[in-house]
Amino acid sequence: MKFADNPRQATEYLRRAIPLMVKGGIPPTPLNYALWYVYVSEALPALNQQMDKTLEIYGTCPNRISEVLFRDFLIKDEIENAEVVQQALLSVMGDLESSASSTVHDTEAYNEVLQDSLAALKDRNDNQELETIIQNLTVNTETISESTRQFQKKIDEAQAEISKLKKELNQSRQEATIDPLTGLYNRRVFDAEITQLASLPEPDVSLIMVDIDFFKNFNDTYGHQMGDKVLQYVARLIKEECSEPLLPVRFGGEEFSMLLPGIKAPDACKLAERVRKKVAAIRIKQKKSGETISSVTASFGVARLETDESPENLIARADAALYKAKEAGRNNVQRAN
Repeated sequence: MKFADNPRQATEYLRRAIPLMVKGGIPPTPLNYALWYVYVSEALPALNQQMDKTLEIYGTCPNRISEVLFRDFLIKDEIENAEVVQQALLSVMGDLESSASSTVHDTEAYNEVLQDSLAALKDRNDNQELETIIQNLTVNTETISESTRQFQKKIDEAQAEISKLKKELNQSRQEATIDPLTGLYNRRVFDAEITQLASLPEPDVSLIMVDIDFFKNFNDTYGHQMGDKVLQYVARLIKEECSEPLLPVRFGGEEFSMLLPGIKAPDACKLAERVRKKVAAIRIKQKKSGETISSVTASFGVARLETDESPENLIARADAALYKAKEAGRNNVQRAN
């Protein structure tokens, strides 16, 4: 998107944008400045609709959503990771240009042969000369056909390469936010979002910390592949209970978290209890032995963010509640004081 506002208008937009960013606890990054500048200018109604919906749900605009809005509305036609991707695309286009030039040259040469042959046909004197003309046309037709096939091959290769680059670009974006084993958000996203939510004037968020019971013993008994399978099962159950705006996260190892904007502590405890029951109902059958494993459980700690509380302290209180659940015999939900 191009900005063409005069200095006075630009200053006015910035004056209106900054208080909104402060109110929403929006980090003062260049990306966010640009996003909120366009928002107050109302230059892109579709962006404003998405932003208003996000503000209604979260009370702010989380970094992960800001990045999506910035990419979709402000640099939709540009390419991220510009230097690497551009060089790859330039290489593809250069190869195509070379092939196209070669094909054009062959086509021009063929046209010359065709014109000469047509002229010769008009002036031919005997069958021998006709045979020579036909042979000449046959050879050059094969040449132009091969040249055209090679060019089509280059186009197909270029399309495949561009598709590959697009896939790698999407994958690199995903790797920055998603845990590859479980498909949940990673710790980077969690840290950014909890910091932003905690900075709001009236924060409204609860946190659930989850830890699979005796997971090390499980790994030692059944192996890491089976352990990974359990992590994926638990992650899926957590994700099923965390529709937007709730944030399911793989916190690390066998520990998960659920960041719950707009959810009070009693409802957070109910959510944790639903997940606890689903985890306890997991049944995994070993392929080799046919044995059914039914000993998977998890412990839960729930905490509600208090006014002026730091994210670190909220996590510590949720962890303390989690360890309280462990001490109480595991496979239960405990709420922080």
